[in-house]
Amino acid sequence: METQSKYDIVIVGSGLGGLACGSILSQRGYSVCVLEQHHQIGGCLQDFKRKGKLFDTGMHYIGSYDDGQILNTLFRYFAIYKDVDAEKLDLHAFDVLNVNNKEFSIPQGIKQFKEKLIESFPNEKDGIKTYINKLKEIFSSVDIINLRDVNVFELAGKKGLDENVFEFVSSITSDIDLQNILCYTNSLYAGKKKSASLFIHAVISIFYLQSAYKLKHGGGQIANAFKKVIENNGGRVLTQAKVEGLICDKDRIEEVKVKGQNSIQAKIVISNIDPLTTMEMTTGGNFRKVYLSRLKRQEQTISCFSLYVVFKEKSVKYINSNLYYYNDKDVWGIDNYSEQTWPQGFMLYMKESKEHKGYAESMIVLSPMEYNEMAPWFDTEIEKRGDDYKKMKAQKSDQLINLIEKKFPSIRKDIANTYSSTPLSYRDYTGVREGAMYGVSVDNRNPFESQIQPRTRVKNLFLTGQNINMHGILGVSIGAILTCGEIEGINNIMADLRKHKQTT
Repeated sequence: METQSKYDIVIVGSGLGGLACGSILSQRGYSVCVLEQHHQIGGCLQDFKRKGKLFDTGMHYIGSYDDGQILNTLFRYFAIYKDVDAEKLDLHAFDVLNVNNKEFSIPQGIKQFKEKLIESFPNEKDGIKTYINKLKEIFSSVDIINLRDVNVFELAGKKGLDENVFEFVSSITSDIDLQNILCYTNSLYAGKKKSASLFIHAVISIFYLQSAYKLKHGGGQIANAFKKVIENNGGRVLTQAKVEGLICDKDRIEEVKVKGQNSIQAKIVISNIDPLTTMEMTTGGNFRKVYLSRLKRQEQTISCFSLYVVFKEKSVKYINSNLYYYNDKDVWGIDNYSEQTWPQGFMLYMKESKEHKGYAESMIVLSPMEYNEMAPWFDTEIEKRGDDYKKMKAQKSDQLINLIEKKFPSIRKDIANTYSSTPLSYRDYTGVREGAMYGVSVDNRNPFESQIQPRTRVKNLFLTGQNINMHGILGVSIGAILTCGEIEGINNIMADLRKHKQTT
């Protein structure tokens, strides 16, 4: 596709962070061009269809979306709210936790959650109050989430970042069942017992407890809504536009090289792809060796195996909840397995049939999987991985269905079709290093190792995405605010953001 040769802003990668930056800056009068190497935009927002059924690849549900809450405000600020069709999950059970065949439903609302916990564990009332108050304190301490002006946004200022989730929870209760309930959201950030940060845990837990919604038409509607905003403001979102190099001269990027197309000049470049990959494609960037070494040794979070199921018509009752199932006695260690013992658990989401209300038409099941299991196929491409790869996927699918049947006996007979993806699929479709579900791992014992600032040594190169600030729809959206704040002034952005909060 023919492109113009000059833009104010060129954004490399069309994941949530890049699109959010494109929305903010195009609305502020900048000429914006987003470059995506694949045929579909969105990164982890991508979805696809099989047998006419829509499946998400990464964005399965969202939180804090009621009027006045932070994601609602952000989406209104991004000018995409009216084009995103979301529907509330079960008020009394948006998440259902099943550990060692003991089940607990998580209600929406922090107050409701606390009351149900106290009702279920009356002898643990003081510990429960301590837990809730601690999480609220951490969530309330984040300026952007609470729409306050930002003076300093450094890791050192994040309450609970160097505290460990398991140690904190163990200090307030010795009840194993209660510990599991308080810690179950570790699946949403790939937290490990020895290193999970209380800051990450608190922000994610409160984010979903405030309100929880499913996306009726998949994550792709978010990406398309962003594209519409950028184009309505004179920008462009280009697919099959692989960036091969960022060429620097005197500490500034002067040229963006695009495969098979003319080079593009930009006053500012924002990279929404992996920071290390960004540095490696930047010629003349003069990045410090110690900085590159730190990026290389950063631990990536675990990846996953995804099973996509199409049901026979009117065969499975729809559940408007997310199910977290653990085969062992606690919620930690789902990522510890051998070839024989995988899977140790799963996260499961259903989609309701349009034609047959009350019945599920499909479901997505995710189970953690180590990237290194894919070593025999590291150098292969999508749809060109060979018969051994297909055999491996079929075997993993069968093993996962066996575990699902522990919760839903005989569900296998209700399945019409199955499809699956591996850490390699995630790596190749999203460009995420090692197919990491949640980007760089944050270790409470050394949290500064994971810190990456949006500003770089190259004066007009900025970073955004899940490795800036935090992963997930909230973390990446806030990361985009921070990135654009480096360009426009963070508190100018905050002033505009506050105008979009809906009061009730």
